[in-house]
Amino acid sequence: MTVDVFSSQLSELRTLGLVDSASQKIEKWLNEESYEAFRSEILALIEAKNVSELNDAFYQVIPFGTGGRRGKMGVGPNRINTRTIAESAQGFAEYLKKHFGEEEVKRRGMVVTYDVRHNSRRFAEVAASVFAANGITVYFFDGVRATPQISFTIRYKHAVGGAMISASHNPPTDNGIKVYWETGGQVVPPHDVGIISEVGSVQHIVQADFQKAVAQGKIVLLGSDADQAYHDAVANLSLGPYRDVHIVFSPLHGCATTSFLPVLEQMNFTVIERVEPQMTPDPEFSAVEKQTPNPEVPIAMRQAVEQAKANGADLALAADPDADRIGVVGRKSFSSDEYVFFNGNQISVLLFDYITSELKQQGRLTKNAVLVKTIVTTELLTKIAQDNGVEVIPDLPVGFKYIGDAIEQRLTGKVFLFGAEESHGYLYGTYAREKDGAVGAMLISEYAAKLKQEGKTLYERLEEIKKQYGYFRELLQAIYYQGMDGMEKMLAIMNNFRAQLPTEVDGKRVHIVLDQLAKKFIDPHTGEEVGEYVGFPDNALVFYLNEERTKRIVVRPSGTEPKIKFYVAIGEDVGLEVTEEKFEQVKQQVDATAFAVLEDIVSRAEKVSNGGKRFEVLG
Repeated sequence: MTVDVFSSQLSELRTLGLVDSASQKIEKWLNEESYEAFRSEILALIEAKNVSELNDAFYQVIPFGTGGRRGKMGVGPNRINTRTIAESAQGFAEYLKKHFGEEEVKRRGMVVTYDVRHNSRRFAEVAASVFAANGITVYFFDGVRATPQISFTIRYKHAVGGAMISASHNPPTDNGIKVYWETGGQVVPPHDVGIISEVGSVQHIVQADFQKAVAQGKIVLLGSDADQAYHDAVANLSLGPYRDVHIVFSPLHGCATTSFLPVLEQMNFTVIERVEPQMTPDPEFSAVEKQTPNPEVPIAMRQAVEQAKANGADLALAADPDADRIGVVGRKSFSSDEYVFFNGNQISVLLFDYITSELKQQGRLTKNAVLVKTIVTTELLTKIAQDNGVEVIPDLPVGFKYIGDAIEQRLTGKVFLFGAEESHGYLYGTYAREKDGAVGAMLISEYAAKLKQEGKTLYERLEEIKKQYGYFRELLQAIYYQGMDGMEKMLAIMNNFRAQLPTEVDGKRVHIVLDQLAKKFIDPHTGEEVGEYVGFPDNALVFYLNEERTKRIVVRPSGTEPKIKFYVAIGEDVGLEVTEEKFEQVKQQVDATAFAVLEDIVSRAEKVSNGGKRFEVLG
């Protein structure tokens, strides 16, 4: 059957629900020569009358957000495929040349890496070929690498930027492209807006033959020296000689075999066991429960924990597919076979406690040190920082790129000490401007070994920290809104909250509201602006439930997935002298309050936009 015949069938599909925006883009992809490679796939969908897939794949052009593109793979402008990857690369190349000048970009070049996902190598070659055709030398890793390694390598090679093919911990159906600036950090305003504009206006894509470009030296394959430089940069941040710890490690089928594992082995920890069924790169994440390679979720680490229990290990460590996040499970005590899953905030507290205590003991904790964290990350970090004379940048928008930018822009005369976000992302040291699970794995293993010498576990130390600085409970719940109207439903929730700012949640008074998009603080009781927010804008609302602003709710749509997130943080002082009975009472009270507040705010959102799917509460 001819293209013309199939095109005529579109009118029938419109009666079955095909929307005009999708129909127009389907016609374009069927008839323009530059889309010829996708024609058979489109025709098959039309012949099958798969209206729902045609609508979702064609109703819009997949957004190039503030860090790049991420989503389901397949045919169409709202999918990740060779065309949308090539458009992204072309637009990024054009922006780089306009900003730095063609000669500078050609001289310094850029870095391209990719992870284990379906088509990642293919998409990486497409991106590299587009950059090369634009006259830019490409430093290309001939094999999967962790996301933090692109951040390091951009700095190591003094490149103007880079691109990483990855969809982080998304399902196996997804992939994406993240773009990086010369600092090694993901792009932030104003460059993100400029790149988005260039990508959106791409009319013509130039692309070289990958193998010919390699032979001509336009694409340079990086060797083991680049890997070793990265591993050494992480290993050199070791804080002590503590190595007597039994570790079970899993990359969850991802790239951490190129980052976590070589660093841990280079540091000579006593025992490093591998979770063998999960060691091989696998885009289906076949041996991970529910194919969910996200160390933020306890089920992802179940196999590692079972192995740790069976063999009496001290720690189980895991990484997401691109190895920028870390998951940690540890013994509850040495007299018990119970193991504890640490959430992202708890891991950050343990890491920061180790860093500050060890540096202080060594006389290396400088007076001008700075902790940088996102607004949804635990206030327990702030309390530890204040007790150690460390300055805090506490209210950055969600996303590690803002931490990377703060290191570059906001530390004049000061020293970056530690960066943390609640979603299991951490950075110690200045070798990169991206979160790195490898440095987190090294430091948490050292701390476990040090505490083991003292007869303590990480869990027992964390309980001491809670008594000393306060018990905080941070919760996160997401609602997924799939389909064409998903974004509209999420924006409706945000618009409703802005139009009718809550004055109380679960009976708790809302003292002040921060609207990060409007960049102002608002009194919800009068509607008056009471302060200016000077950070980056973000579509997020923060409801503070006490005057000290340590109790809060944050509502924010994701920038990369069809979900809206609700963060709740509640805390109370405890005291080292408190009895265990009283400590448990405080925990129960704070936990109950946090869950009640979360349920109230999520229920209000669902009344505005129904039809979403709640995901489990994390934290």
